[in-house]
Amino acid sequence: MSMRWTLGLAPVALAMMVGCSGNSAPANSPGGSSTSDVAPAGTTPTDEQDESMGDLVEHHQHHHHGGFAMFIAMSAESLGTTPEQTAAIEKIRADMHAKMMPAHDAEKKVLGILADDVAAGKIDQAQLDAAASEVSKAAAGVHAAVADAINQLHSILTPTQRAALITKVEAHFHVWHKANSGDESAEKDARGGRVGKLAKELNLSSDQVDKIRANFKASSGAAPAQFDAAEAEAHLKAFGTAFASETFDSKTLTTGTSVNSHVASWGVTRMSRFYGAVVPVLTAEQRTKLAESLRRHANYKRTQNET
Repeated sequence: MSMRWTLGLAPVALAMMVGCSGNSAPANSPGGSSTSDVAPAGTTPTDEQDESMGDLVEHHQHHHHGGFAMFIAMSAESLGTTPEQTAAIEKIRADMHAKMMPAHDAEKKVLGILADDVAAGKIDQAQLDAAASEVSKAAAGVHAAVADAINQLHSILTPTQRAALITKVEAHFHVWHKANSGDESAEKDARGGRVGKLAKELNLSSDQVDKIRANFKASSGAAPAQFDAAEAEAHLKAFGTAFASETFDSKTLTTGTSVNSHVASWGVTRMSRFYGAVVPVLTAEQRTKLAESLRRHANYKRTQNET
């Protein structure tokens, strides 16, 4: 999987997700191009779209540190903006990513530990849980840190562009939520399951796949907590309502701190427990290949043309 999450991929993948959700498409932007990126109903995904969605799902399976702030930053492009708006938005996005850096670095530590553990063939879950706690603490500060940047974003967008951004944030959350749900059943493989993707990448046998599923199911019961989807949905609704209005202040969204913390905590904890279920089943060669993949995620850096 390429670690380069380019701006061109997000609209294609979100087109698939939003198109399936039944949301109506916003009107055209002042520039004349559609701001929705919504695929028409009944459209058959192309190979490029399948790959794009797969990359998006994998991104959301390994990067959780920014919570909803990350969803907003990833959504603030391809909105049919003018050149002047686009330049201003890129500065805002760069500022948001800079403010999320403490949480990013904490998550990078988790991925590094996980990569080393996978290579060694033994997961230190206590160490990973402690590192995940640091991600959660850092993510709790993201909402306040990026509040001014999100306010600036609101001020330069038109009502139509704001509606388009809200739709994309909703889509990113739903992709993230499905990608990080509590199960890894065989039925999930057709819609982004980690086991199915890993089976292809590492050439797993059917026996290995069955053992991984059993291990993960057994470990899920020992997870510190489950993700509160209702809390996240409430925050998402509050954000959408507030951001669509003419007056907006991100600082009034009081649930942002806890939701960002919970998204990050659940994401990194589920990730570490999943790989904890995988490691005992792999061969040394498979562990080496998986560790390399995790290190690529750990060392991923956003450039001007990436999210």
